[in-house]
Amino acid sequence: MVTEENIIKNYRLKKILLWLIIFISGIAIGAGGTIMLIKQRVIWIGVSHPHKDANDIAKEISEKYDLNSQQTTQVGQIINKAFQQKKIYDAEEDKRHEADIQTLIADMNSVLTGQQFERWNKDFQAMRDKHKKPKN
Repeated sequence: MVTEENIIKNYRLKKILLWLIIFISGIAIGAGGTIMLIKQRVIWIGVSHPHKDANDIAKEISEKYDLNSQQTTQVGQIINKAFQQKKIYDAEEDKRHEADIQTLIADMNSVLTGQQFERWNKDFQAMRDKHKKPKN
């Protein structure tokens, strides 16, 4: 038998369930919005751009453009040569950069007193260590 007390209990239960659904939906929407904002700011290391060597690249090109074995070998050699040139260029750039740094240090040494230079150089070297690129 349906009584007024049962109707009130059902109403309260439905009201609590509705509030619970709204609360959970709010959490889900908030989490989804946060993920959408953050995912562009996160640096994905090694996920989408794993390191590839010349053979991997040659294999991909071979598969994509249906190369024969001779073409694949030639493409691999071309890619290897390009990688070697990049290493040479990077080494030369590192040498030029280091020469510029040594010039900066010498210039600062000529302007600052001994104690000032010692403190500056210590801070400068700490900054360089902090921002040093990892070697592959």
